[in-house]
Amino acid sequence: MKYFIIAILIFGLAGCGGKSGSSSADSHETDAQLEEARNAGREAARKIITREFKDSMEFHGAILDANAEKSRFHIAERPESAAAFDSAFISTIRATRPDLARQLQ
Repeated sequence: MKYFIIAILIFGLAGCGGKSGSSSADSHETDAQLEEARNAGREAARKIITREFKDSMEFHGAILDANAEKSRFHIAERPESAAAFDSAFISTIRATRPDLARQLQ
């Protein structure tokens, strides 16, 4: 349970990294780009939910790997894709581990 909460906090804090000077109205992302981000988020979640972690450091490393995957959307200045990645990542974990989702509410 505490690992799941740590994962949510890491992704939440990573998403709050501040906005650049570019306007979000100028950068509309295509449906294909958003679907790519969702698929990447689902895949990152699958890598985490299918593993057994020996300790919290190993789990933390897996979360950082997922965050690194998400960072490519931030680097490409695709905030909608980064949000789609987060949403798919979290919802995949919740769908596969409903016991954890109930404990979070």
